[in-house]
Amino acid sequence: MSKRSEHYREWIRSRHGSIHKNNTDDKHKDKQWRINQSHIIDTFIEEYNSSGFIPSYMITRNYYYVMQNRDKVLEHNERIGNVVNDMFNPRNVSNYHILCDHYIERHKDKMVKKVEDKRPILNTITQEIEFDFSNVHIQKGGFHVHTLVSEISDEVIIQPNSKIRKSIERIYGTDQIPVSLLQDDWGMTKIKTDIMDYTIRKRCDFIGNSIDTIDITPVTEYDGFDGYKGWKGMVAYVCKTMYNVDNMVEVYDHKNNTILAN
Repeated sequence: MSKRSEHYREWIRSRHGSIHKNNTDDKHKDKQWRINQSHIIDTFIEEYNSSGFIPSYMITRNYYYVMQNRDKVLEHNERIGNVVNDMFNPRNVSNYHILCDHYIERHKDKMVKKVEDKRPILNTITQEIEFDFSNVHIQKGGFHVHTLVSEISDEVIIQPNSKIRKSIERIYGTDQIPVSLLQDDWGMTKIKTDIMDYTIRKRCDFIGNSIDTIDITPVTEYDGFDGYKGWKGMVAYVCKTMYNVDNMVEVYDHKNNTILAN
């Protein structure tokens, strides 16, 4: 067992009950997999809470092809984090640092037919020629990623650097932020998500052109997940497949994430 796996295992053993979740209606709450999951999620929540970097946005990234190379996903995750910080904090000022933690999931496996290997056979009942798709296999689901992003300071929007100013001009067709977006918190949040979406698509060639390849959800628009509310719901969502150490090792990006001690 790796040192990292043993570290995560000790985490699970040391947890006792969920303090962040309303599980009164959870029919699985006494099952071991649910207990493990709740313990792991609560630990992540507590780590974020004590770090000062509370998740404010969740970026969901889907590949336009079946991505099976996890090492390549890690490279892409690093690029996403670098691009976001370079846009909003190019001088690496500690007060404006943006935490980007990545959680890697697989889509569901699916049955794939090897059409190129199909061969005609005679259906003895209908006396018609049909094709035999006996050469089928289960294709393992490709990866997609959820990235939790901490708050972005309003100051970098109010006093934008040259990269942000250029992005604003490209997005809104003017060198000034529309006044209507500066009147409330919703507008400021939209500016930030618009700029994130624009810069990630522009500077990350692994992001497809489809609207479905990237989705950015602010915490103010996130109701919650599985009994957890607000940003805690976001944490619960990205950790939802963590039932044991093996799941944690696959989902958690230990190369680029900083919320847990490696």
